[in-house]
Amino acid sequence: MLTLRNKPTFQLKRYFSLDGRNKLSNQFVPLTKDKNPDNSASHGLLLKAGFVRQSGPGIYSLLPLGLRTVEKIERIIDQEMQAIGSQKLSLPMLLNPEGWKKTGRWEGSKGEFFRLKDRKETDLLLAPTHEEEITQLVATELRSSKQLPIRLYQIGRKYRDELRPRAGLLRGREFIMKDLYSFDSTVEDAYKAYDDVAVAYKNIFTRIGVPFVVAEADSGNIGGSKSHEYHLISTVGEDTLLTCSDCGYTANEELAIGKLPATYQPIITDSVPDQISKSFMNQLDINTPIESTVVSWSGLNNSEDGPIEGLAAVFTPKGRNANLLKVETQLSKYLKSQQLMSEKATIDMTTIPQKKLDSMDSKDISHLHLFLDNALDLKITQHEKVTVHTPDHFRLAQEGDHCTTCKDHDSALSSVKAIECGHTFYLGTKYSSALNCTFREGNKPEQIPVEMGCYGIGVTRVLAAVAEAKYDDKGIVWPKSLAPYSICIVPTDDRKQEFKDIVHQVYDNLSTSFKDDIVIDDRRSGFGTKMKDTELIGYPFTIIVGQKALEDGQVELNERIQGQQSKKTIISIQDLKKYII
Repeated sequence: MLTLRNKPTFQLKRYFSLDGRNKLSNQFVPLTKDKNPDNSASHGLLLKAGFVRQSGPGIYSLLPLGLRTVEKIERIIDQEMQAIGSQKLSLPMLLNPEGWKKTGRWEGSKGEFFRLKDRKETDLLLAPTHEEEITQLVATELRSSKQLPIRLYQIGRKYRDELRPRAGLLRGREFIMKDLYSFDSTVEDAYKAYDDVAVAYKNIFTRIGVPFVVAEADSGNIGGSKSHEYHLISTVGEDTLLTCSDCGYTANEELAIGKLPATYQPIITDSVPDQISKSFMNQLDINTPIESTVVSWSGLNNSEDGPIEGLAAVFTPKGRNANLLKVETQLSKYLKSQQLMSEKATIDMTTIPQKKLDSMDSKDISHLHLFLDNALDLKITQHEKVTVHTPDHFRLAQEGDHCTTCKDHDSALSSVKAIECGHTFYLGTKYSSALNCTFREGNKPEQIPVEMGCYGIGVTRVLAAVAEAKYDDKGIVWPKSLAPYSICIVPTDDRKQEFKDIVHQVYDNLSTSFKDDIVIDDRRSGFGTKMKDTELIGYPFTIIVGQKALEDGQVELNERIQGQQSKKTIISIQDLKKYII
């Protein structure tokens, strides 16, 4: 007997019964009624149901129930990754930063990662991701194209210094992630690998059992030219996706392209006058019926020259926000093409508030990059202080815009909130070229950089996202594939031996089909409390062993249904297995 100091509401005393069966009396499942300091519903329920506990901002312990669910997610991932020929390995969490310095990411993301030094003042990095590490590993072994393709993946912890950790496991500083890396000899083979992983990912999220969507996405600072996100649909999701119900086109808001509806008719001026006599910024925004967004940007040239910086202005139709991600991408390409910024560098961009803009003087501005949305019909007079970039879709698309992919008709885009849980990238030779991961083709002397792809799934993020998508006012409603236990057996009387015998009979009959996926609630607490706890924790099936089980061998089977009363069925013990399966 063990008395718990923190007196959880789950039970005050534990009675161990070690007979090989899963029993709640043996387990550490500390339910709580403490209020959730975070507004996330999933986080509050995971705390209450005893799945996680917080150690610090963005840092959490997985308790036994939480770990069981995570292991089920990992089992699904393992099966689908190995089905496409991937091999599992384990990479270090403490990284040597030399590879990061060669790819330019060491200086490009200073505020985002956990950096430290050892006793010899040598730089080290807590792994936020493993592109450099895996590329260097393969580079030491790769010699010939005959060794390709290579598919390597791991499931492990990652660390990122989130500025504002929130929503529990959805945005933490430490998290569990699956990352797969592909190595191929040609672009065609790399694209084939990408498509194979796409099929595996769809299988994974289908087996998880929560509605999901696949969206075109931006590659961000990882790089590459092909990228998709995998989202679980949730009304509280951080991401906004735009989708067409007719053709299936789906993209993240930051990448989506939409045609302005015919009813949208902004007033367009013929030109922006070239007058810089009063104020440089006023010249660009003088009584024009358009939205203007001004940002400051900075990037690295090289270690000798240090950073470069400047200003950029984005003109979009009235009432439409600027897509700063696309502006950042286009500006970066331009600066690199003009050899004004290092190929390895990334841009940091910050919006300048209007109050600061009003106080700026044209004398303080040496040059401006101007980005015009392609829905505008502006004629900008070229000036030595202004670089006008090619017009493009620099506005954020929004619900109601028309789909540009549909060819035969004009469908409107709709928006949906979702939580990103997976991301795939075709990397090309971004990392292999920088880190000398090359091979030879036959007897040819040329060293050819390998074509790469990387593919991630946030495992603990899936745990939280599923809880966020599958809950009601009683608790979590786990899909059968992820529930910590699929079946919970609850006796109406946990003291009489005849009830215990029937509970054990039910357990043993089902265990041949549901190995290690059944638990008996044998705690010394009231029947009503037990039933509330089964709904809070979210077991898909609860079997109630009552007096009818003693009299005629029948039990009550409760099937948990989100937002509804559990479906109740009176069924004989002999038919239970067939019915549940």
